[in-house]
Amino acid sequence: MSIRTLRQLSALILAIGCTTSLTAIADDDSFAPGGTAIDQSTQPYHDLKAVMDLKVRNPSDVAFGYVTAKRIIAQPGAKLVVIIEGPAIAVFAKKNYLDHQGIVDNWAELADAGVQIEYCGNSVHGFGFKPSDMDGLSKSNPAVVNIGAFPSIAHYEQQGYGLIMPAQLEKPPL
Repeated sequence: MSIRTLRQLSALILAIGCTTSLTAIADDDSFAPGGTAIDQSTQPYHDLKAVMDLKVRNPSDVAFGYVTAKRIIAQPGAKLVVIIEGPAIAVFAKKNYLDHQGIVDNWAELADAGVQIEYCGNSVHGFGFKPSDMDGLSKSNPAVVNIGAFPSIAHYEQQGYGLIMPAQLEKPPL
């Protein structure tokens, strides 16, 4: 046998040995102090009631909020209210639609699926917009401009909605 063939054979034997060892380690709970996790990744949660406070700065964070909202609304009987506040409110201004069309269209899909979307009135006004400047997202379930994020969140919490905050603004340095 040539040296090259011996090297290839050695590499193959080593690979088989490592694969077998890794499989044995993965199947052996002694290497994990808590044993193996229980897989409940396919079990749904029923009748969730959540209010999402989406106070973010960047369009990418608005897109992340969409992914989070989509996962929640996919649960059986879920009810979701999303309150969008902060600088990213500009994503939903009609004049900015072409710049953020994909993100806005995704949120419109959620509105059509029954997610109630609210824009923080303080953010709308604070960033120089009027309620009429904002995209309604859905004819059957239009977005609304509320009186402010905090009173709206408190309102929904009183109705039994749990607060979630998937992304937050970074705190400015003092």
